[in-house]
Amino acid sequence: MKQKRVYLFLIALILLSSFILAQSEEQAATEIDKAYACFEENLGDNCGGTRSTKQNSFNLLAASYDSSLQSDCSSSLKEKLKDNVCWGETDTGTCNIKSTALATLALTHIQDDVEDHEDWLLSKRIKDTGLTWFLEIDANNQTECDINGVKVTIEDNKKISGQPPQGLVKSYSNYWFEIKDLEKNYTISCDKDFITALIYQKPGSSVYHVSSETQTASEYDKITEKVNSFCFSTSNICDYEGSLWASLVLAKLGRDTSPYLPFIVSMSDKTENKKYLPSAFIYILTHSDDYYDELVSTQKSNNYWDESRNKFYDTALALLALSDVASDDSERAKRYLISVQKSDGCWPSDTAFILHGAWPKSPTSFSGGGDSISYCGDFGYYCASIGECQLEDTLDNFYCSSSAQVCCEVQPIEPTCSEKGGVECEVDQICSGSDVYSSDSNNCCIGDCIFADLEPECELQGDSCRASCNQDTEEEKTSYSSSCSFGDVCCSRLPPKESGFNIWLIILLAILIILIILAIVFRNQLKTWWAKRKGRKPGKKSDLPPTPGPNLRPGNFTQPRTSPTNRRSPVRRPPTRGRKADSDFDNTMKKLREMSK
Repeated sequence: MKQKRVYLFLIALILLSSFILAQSEEQAATEIDKAYACFEENLGDNCGGTRSTKQNSFNLLAASYDSSLQSDCSSSLKEKLKDNVCWGETDTGTCNIKSTALATLALTHIQDDVEDHEDWLLSKRIKDTGLTWFLEIDANNQTECDINGVKVTIEDNKKISGQPPQGLVKSYSNYWFEIKDLEKNYTISCDKDFITALIYQKPGSSVYHVSSETQTASEYDKITEKVNSFCFSTSNICDYEGSLWASLVLAKLGRDTSPYLPFIVSMSDKTENKKYLPSAFIYILTHSDDYYDELVSTQKSNNYWDESRNKFYDTALALLALSDVASDDSERAKRYLISVQKSDGCWPSDTAFILHGAWPKSPTSFSGGGDSISYCGDFGYYCASIGECQLEDTLDNFYCSSSAQVCCEVQPIEPTCSEKGGVECEVDQICSGSDVYSSDSNNCCIGDCIFADLEPECELQGDSCRASCNQDTEEEKTSYSSSCSFGDVCCSRLPPKESGFNIWLIILLAILIILIILAIVFRNQLKTWWAKRKGRKPGKKSDLPPTPGPNLRPGNFTQPRTSPTNRRSPVRRPPTRGRKADSDFDNTMKKLREMSK
């Protein structure tokens, strides 16, 4: 009987949980529909009437599901076109990389013709990215190599001997060549089996990066190495944010983006570039676990992203990058966005980008030009992250819901957690390394699982976990907020503000000056008061002090005898202020008057 009750309880619990989950999903769907309704209302019949190329592009991405809205936003965007090839920040601005890349991405999403815009972006590539490049040649034994017709020797200790060809100089203690001429091809042949690699280093760093896979060749075979690295710019200085968006749209078009990754990756940790959330772009382009971990580690309070001080834009960008990942991090961010919607369903800013990044809708089956486009999945193909699909498997003329996805002929297979060399931690454990996504786990630990401290790391640091911080006296410590309970943040007390001037010191000095003046003016009254405090009257002392009797010994004093008298004492004239005292007072007042001037 008891066992039957347990079964009934479990069944009821499962049904209740399913009902609550269904209600939650239904509520979320209602809020999303409300957001799209608000978005459509704000667009009107002229794509919101915006002059901003960025906003127009995001409007087109989000509104591509509706043929009328798509047509309005596409026409509005093309009206901002400069010289039929590029865009500026506004309809009157000069052309720049980011604006042109965003507009091209939006038009690519609806399968519009963007060939001229792509050519303009490619024409703005420059090779001077600020990176230092090296060529490494290695062999198991001493070998003589020919580089562009010049003989050099790679010794047993791996050092280079001999004069290098033009464009190369010996570097790194003669183990590598530094490439001075980035435009040249360097053809290498050796009399032993050998390998080559291109290595780069950013300014001011001690870290070296291998740009791509090493090349191998048998004896007397040839390998040609050339630096193929670019950034994007409308001047001679690399535009980092522009390079991020340009690389994304070229990847969307099925172009090889490996030439842009060295610059993007190496400069991603510079302080001035972190506000662009580069890990989101690099994860889209590479599908690398390292950049997935870096992206989710910057999530604030486990709810949103805020690297640029615009949490709505940053969260939309992060969700765009995670569009093909069903992770807890993205789900928490979506729940947070729903919780901060305005009453009309929109958000305070970036509503279009949020909708496209978090809840994208598939484009309508007809582009602005009237050409039919088909959904990728309808033909047995697969929408996958740009970096997850090999270039040779990428298909044109098919659309996916997200602009961060491409149609892939072959289904990309995400490795399992064990295949990635990871393990899933228990509930009471945390990962000492990095949590990555795998086909069988949202939290695959690449590292060790250790037992979690009962006390949050935030509080171990002497701070406090709370729902929100007092803006006047506290600041959020984002690096420890993730250790707090869901929805809480780590609050640290701000140091007391220093005032440039201490008003209490001024008041104290003023009081002291007043007291000194009063003491001078009433000095005689003070003397009288002090004498009373001492238990005697002020007056003229006797000329001769009393002396003890002839037979008195110490400790054997007698009370002095006084004789009664009926004679009235003469009335004493009150003491008059001497001239010297008047002079001292006058001098003091004079000094005080001079100080007050």
